[in-house]
Amino acid sequence: MRAQSTRAKRTASGYGENLKKMSTIEIQFDKKIDNSRVIRELDLRCRSDYICITLLGAVFVLGTLFYAWQQFQWIQYGYRIEAAGRQIDELAMAGRRLRIERASLASPRRIEQIARRQLGMVTPGVQQYVTLDKGGSGGSGSAPALVALGERSRGIGP
Repeated sequence: MRAQSTRAKRTASGYGENLKKMSTIEIQFDKKIDNSRVIRELDLRCRSDYICITLLGAVFVLGTLFYAWQQFQWIQYGYRIEAAGRQIDELAMAGRRLRIERASLASPRRIEQIARRQLGMVTPGVQQYVTLDKGGSGGSGSAPALVALGERSRGIGP
């Protein structure tokens, strides 16, 4: 017999549960407990776990800092290598310029022009040279020596 529908059953059972819940009232009283005199026992396992985790964390942090420092050093060395390369290029260019300048300053044509124009020197004539033999004067070689007449008259020559 189906006198009650399932909906009615659910509704009837729900009201009954609510009444049961409402009829039970719980009262709690606060009891003040003073734990200031309680001494806690040392737990060696917890302490060793704490030390282990702390050491692992320290190793991880130190490893990370070392890695970061290493990367920073690599970057710094890269900058130094680049600066040294630029300095090598600059010095090579300066060396080339100095070799060219030395070659131009040591050219016989330039030296002759400076001697004639600034110092007033002239090319010596053929009669201004005297050939001496070194063999009789105690010299080791037998090559003839050329002495300008102007130096010989002043007592500078051999």
